Amino acid sequence: MNASLGLRLASQLISRPCLYAGARSVPLYTTPLSYLRVATTSRTIWTSVRSPPLTSSVEPSFPSNKSPLTIVRSVSFNRRARASPRTRQAPTLPAPPEPTIAKPATITGAEQEPIRYADYIRPEGSSSEEPIPLPPVSPVQKATSRYISLFGVIFFIVHVLWWAPYLSGYGHASAKDVLGELVWFNKYVAPWQTFTTRWLTFSPAAALERLGLNDSPSAAKGTGQEEPMMTKITQFIIPTVSHARIWHLAFNFFALQALAPTIVRYYGFKRALIAFPLIGSLGLGLMLTADRLFNPYTRMDAAAAIAQYQETNDKRIQERTGASATKEEQDRHWLLGQHCRHALGASGVLSGFLAITAIVNPMAKFELMFIPIGISVRTLFMGFVTFDLVGVGIRGESIGNIGHLTGAAAGILVWALWLRRVKLPDEVRRQLMMGLRRRKMGLD
Repeated sequence: MNASLGLRLASQLISRPCLYAGARSVPLYTTPLSYLRVATTSRTIWTSVRSPPLTSSVEPSFPSNKSPLTIVRSVSFNRRARASPRTRQAPTLPAPPEPTIAKPATITGAEQEPIRYADYIRPEGSSSEEPIPLPPVSPVQKATSRYISLFGVIFFIVHVLWWAPYLSGYGHASAKDVLGELVWFNKYVAPWQTFTTRWLTFSPAAALERLGLNDSPSAAKGTGQEEPMMTKITQFIIPTVSHARIWHLAFNFFALQALAPTIVRYYGFKRALIAFPLIGSLGLGLMLTADRLFNPYTRMDAAAAIAQYQETNDKRIQERTGASATKEEQDRHWLLGQHCRHALGASGVLSGFLAITAIVNPMAKFELMFIPIGISVRTLFMGFVTFDLVGVGIRGESIGNIGHLTGAAAGILVWALWLRRVKLPDEVRRQLMMGLRRRKMGLD
């Protein structure tokens, strides 16, 4: 375009144009205008209008007291710098990340990194056969990787503590008979189980005794022993990273991979790091409060509650009476279990993360492995809440439904009291506003 403009300007200035290349002679003009030169070696076009030396008697058409007109126009015409139209075509952008076995669940929405066109442009001087380099890793992606790796290592270390007594006892066991196994269990496994139950689990009955809020005297009070302050504090934190079963650890770690990128991108690495124990401890505190307010057996100490919980089991009742347990006995057994059963795992914290994501970005899609249909995060959160409420209604004991509900409530409280006041990044706010507009226009 610039070359055509230069040629048009030169055609207007001169009446009889002439091309000059190399050492060719310059013919005379009837007008005091110069020549048009095209230099192909440097691939630069310019027009120069000057007054050549006059060797004939032709008089100039302009007054002699005025200097000749000089116009210079330079245009870069480097073919190496300017790619061909085929090369300048927009490259195919990568598809959104698909769930795999290593990462079975992902959330697509405003938490994704924006795709920048400059990251996919072929570098200057590279051939078309060379592959386009991958875009650089952003600081948010690095922070997310550190966050997931940190809690993954913590989950694994605490999980190894659960299996340490069995590995130690297996290495020290000498006899393989029943008596040897009993001695091995009493010597190695039982003391370690007492340690893990005390430090790595949470139960409302034990928490009330440690805090001194139980009316009945506990065993520690009877022997004159008092729980240390460290135990009172860590009982609300350590159980949130404790997993006794490998399937429980795997499920929560996969859920952390799906939910952590959103929290880290929205609020940063440090806030997300503080939010994990904060939501976990607040969720366990809400569980303790609900047990204190709504459980009629909350006045019982842990030992008595565990004994009655075992006696009201359906199998024990059938062995003792020969009939199945009644509805009242089943309700009593469930309430006793909620008071004295041990709770552990990061499910409550992850429920809080899901609640925060559903509030801030309800239009994000949750994609699960083997399911090609994306589910809205708000729909997913409402489905989990409904599932936990149904579990509480049918008196289920295999899953900690109350812990999930209190964890979701803790996440909502943390967002309302703290994270709501944090300013989101500009890119995230822009993408959220664009998503809301698309939803109002009916494009999504």
